[in-house]
Parts: sequence; C-alpha cells; structure tokens
Amino acid sequence: MKKITINEVAQEAGVSKTTISRFLNHNYGNMSKETKARIEEVIKRLGYRPSKQAQALKSKHSYLIGVVVADISNMYSSLLLKGIGSILEKNGYQMIIMDASNSITKEKELLQRLLDQSVEGIILQPSSRQSEQYEFINKFNIPLLLVDRQTEPEEWTSVLTNNVAATKEVVNKALQKGYEDFFVLSEPIKNVSTREVRSQTVIQSVLKAGKQVQVIEANSKEELKSVIEAILLKPKKKLLFASNGRILMDSLAILINQTITMPDVIGITGFDDWSLTELVGPGITSIEQPSRKIGEIAAEELLTILRNGNKNVTEIIVPSTIRWRKSV
Repeated sequence: MKKITINEVAQEAGVSKTTISRFLNHNYGNMSKETKARIEEVIKRLGYRPSKQAQALKSKHSYLIGVVVADISNMYSSLLLKGIGSILEKNGYQMIIMDASNSITKEKELLQRLLDQSVEGIILQPSSRQSEQYEFINKFNIPLLLVDRQTEPEEWTSVLTNNVAATKEVVNKALQKGYEDFFVLSEPIKNVSTREVRSQTVIQSVLKAGKQVQVIEANSKEELKSVIEAILLKPKKKLLFASNGRILMDSLAILINQTITMPDVIGITGFDDWSLTELVGPGITSIEQPSRKIGEIAAEELLTILRNGNKNVTEIIVPSTIRWRKSV
C-alpha cells in the first residue's frame, strides 16, 4: 500500500505544505475553522499518518511525556494513567510509562532514562518525600509535575486529592456513631506523603475526641491477616481505617473469609480506588478517589506549562467523593 505524503495531503486540501505542518503541530494561529475541518477530513479520508520522528526533527519537539508511577500494579495507577493518556492523545503527545516499583533508586534511573529520550515533560508520582531527590531534573529545563503525593519543600506544581478534609469527615462520623478504638491500616508510610497525611489526620481527630487510635503498617497480606485477627479480640467498639484501596480490599477479603459481620463485630472504611465497595458485604463506606480525573487534570496542567512556560508552583486539589454505606 502506497504511503501518503504530506504534499499529497496539502494538494488535496488546497493548502500549502506549511499549513499542513502547522495543523499537525497544533499551531493553528489565524487558521479558519473551515480550513481546519477540511484538512482534518482529508487526513482521515486519505489515511495519512505523519512521521513522529520527522515532526520532532522539524519542530524540535519530541511529543513525548514521561510518566513515572510508584507501583503500576496498583489500581490507582491504572486509572491515573488512563486519565493522563486520554488528554495527551487528544493533543498529539505520547506517554512513556515507567514503573518505579516503590524504589527510590530505580525511580532515579528511570527518570534519567526519560531525560535521555528527550521527553518534553514529566508527570511523577514520587517515591521520595525529599525534593532534593528530583532537583537534577531542573538542569534539563523541562517541566516536572507531581501527582498524588507532595515533596518537601514544595518546588513543583502538584495535583492531589483532599486527603485531610475527606479523612476528617469520615472519622468524625464514626466518632458520632460511638466508635472508641480506631486502627489505621497502611502499607509502609515512610516517604509516602499521602499515607502519612491520612494517618496523622485520623490520629489527631480521634485523640481530640478522647478515644484510642493506633497506626499499623503491614508489609504483606499474611501480616495484615495477623493484625486484623488481633484487633478482632479487642473489647471496645472498633473501626478499621484503610489508608488506600489495596489495603481496604485486602482487609475486606480477610473479614469476609472469616465470616465477620460488618459493622456488628467491627466497622471498616478508608480510601478506595475501584468503586467496588458498594458490592462488598453490607456496602462499604469509602472515600472514592478521582484517580482518572487527577490524571486528566495533571496532563492538562503540564501541557499548559509547556505552552505558556508558567513556572508558578501551585497545589491543585481534586476532591474525593465519600460514599456513605453501611460498614460504619
């Protein structure tokens, strides 16, 4: 099958080759709606596929965005990537996805690899809380945008959810229902700002009410099972607060396998990425994170920075939705 050239597209659309190049680079300027529509129709009808390499050479743009997530096996990451990808694709960009596997060392290697591939910007779910870990990226003069987690001190724009407000609202509701013994279940907290913020918010809210609270970090499902079995022996009215969707679903699986009724024997709530909690047990009260929306907003913000060169550091909050059900 003969490959269609840019000259043939220009001739068919009745415009210059330069105009086609401007259209492909999203540089519309004073281009009329009619011209844009005609070019788009011709490209679609002829099946023209521009060479990304050629575009990059001519425009000095790679049209590549690097995206590094802490753990790609987490459902949060899948939804986040879906959101990022949908926006980048609409704007003619491709993303290179990297999985840091919760390793700060591996993450730095991946970031360096992205820089070697001349990405135009990077969206990062940081594995470290220390900004100095990422300062080497500044030397390359490309924008870095953080998602889900913040670093200290704040040096880059971030897109987060309202961790403190959502956690407080759920905990205060549980306190009103008479819970006295609170247990925050989390994956290792060190270096992960969201886990620390959520656990500290539970601690502060519960202690303020004069009740008991404990933060427990579980490194495996087996460890989590042992922890929950020990908590079930506690005499007071007790509540499990899961710091993320994975811990919440693993905890639910343990309780259901042991035929523990919720909330009669124990209450459970926490952060959820999957919207499956309404299907489990009595219906689980959860904080539903807008993972895909966070990805979409992050991609839009990064593209805005690329176009306008805006270097103002801002914190963009995308509110979570609390799904009130019957587990608390």
